[in-house]
Amino acid sequence: MSYVEKTLAGGEELIHRANFNWTYSFFPVMWFSIGAATLALFGYIQFVAHVPYEELRIGWWSAGTAAFAGSVILTNHLIILITTEIVVTTYRFVYKTGLISRNTQEVSLNKIEEITLHQSVMGRFLGFGKLVLRGTGVGVIQLPDLDNPIKLRKIIENAKSSMRTTGRGDD
Repeated sequence: MSYVEKTLAGGEELIHRANFNWTYSFFPVMWFSIGAATLALFGYIQFVAHVPYEELRIGWWSAGTAAFAGSVILTNHLIILITTEIVVTTYRFVYKTGLISRNTQEVSLNKIEEITLHQSVMGRFLGFGKLVLRGTGVGVIQLPDLDNPIKLRKIIENAKSSMRTTGRGDD
């Protein structure tokens, strides 16, 4: 059960869970692939082309170092992906990060004053962008590159509107 599901108030429902765009994982996967490819290359050179280990020793150490570094980068990235929650509920917006330590930024939907979209040309083409939420008494919540940020912005605005029409947002 996720953090947000554990902390839902009575009558509160999860509306939308935002996702990272595939481009967010591009470089960690690339570094891992480069490290794995160097190991495969040296394995091919030694075992298929029959080049002795003594001639490849520095290459093996370099390939092993690259593969280890790529594995660490990818593992760290996967932990971030798995432990980050970006959720809109019927009452609030939640941005939670962290595996061992937990950091959350939450704001009631009726306290969100401004949602700013930052989307580059590449972001428009590939469908990703960053949102910045500004709220009363909360400050600023800066989100990483998300998949379809315009949809998330619309979902937040619709949830805010729904709170106003049902009277749930009254203080």
